[in-house]
Amino acid sequence: MKIRPVVLNVLSIAFFVFLTISKLVGQNSDSLNLAKESQHFDYYSTHGDIKVLDSLAITLENNYSRITNHLGIQINKKIKVKVFPNIQAFHAAINLPDAPDWVVGGTLNTDEIMMVSPLHPGSVHTYESLMQVIVHEFTHIAVYYACGDKGVTGLPRWLNEGYAQYEAGQVNEHIRKIVELSVIAKTPPTWTQLDTVSFMEFGNMNGYALSVTIVEFLVVTYGIDKLVLLIKEPENIEIIYGLSKN
Repeated sequence: MKIRPVVLNVLSIAFFVFLTISKLVGQNSDSLNLAKESQHFDYYSTHGDIKVLDSLAITLENNYSRITNHLGIQINKKIKVKVFPNIQAFHAAINLPDAPDWVVGGTLNTDEIMMVSPLHPGSVHTYESLMQVIVHEFTHIAVYYACGDKGVTGLPRWLNEGYAQYEAGQVNEHIRKIVELSVIAKTPPTWTQLDTVSFMEFGNMNGYALSVTIVEFLVVTYGIDKLVLLIKEPENIEIIYGLSKN
């Protein structure tokens, strides 16, 4: 396994940034061609990244049924997966050429995942962490379907991101320690901040690490069914859990 310096490893675990791209306005993806199909996904890449598509397909298909079953949904079309050859190409595609290297994945509407190739993960991520990123991004798409006509506009950022991280396995003792030290060192963010801040502010306040630990606690303590109900009815958090957010 490729090991990064400790500080970069902390960033890659704690500050995952996953964009929901409403309109693609940067570099187009004409250079990506359909190179592989699996049961639920179509994969587009350059010739140089074809060799990683089998691993991406295995990872996605191995997690597909668990996530859709948890959310109680069916997705009746195949999802496109667009794999960009490097950080620079991906950032150009999402029209954020100056984004930091920890911005590596996103979704476009409800049927397309975009990500950096695990073969060229940049200075922050690794091959292994990008295999988690692909599951995280698919979880976001699955959540869109679970929310139905309401969409995800009213879904708190901490719940959307925390659940995607939970399903992708992006929680471990290292994350928990980051949260513990953060809470000791300074006052944690308010619920309002965790609900609504921009993705960059969210990362800077340890929002990703905090969110996945909150979701993990809710699942372990109350079960996955209540969490899924919360995703579908976030306005009823106090009724669902019998707890006050204050």
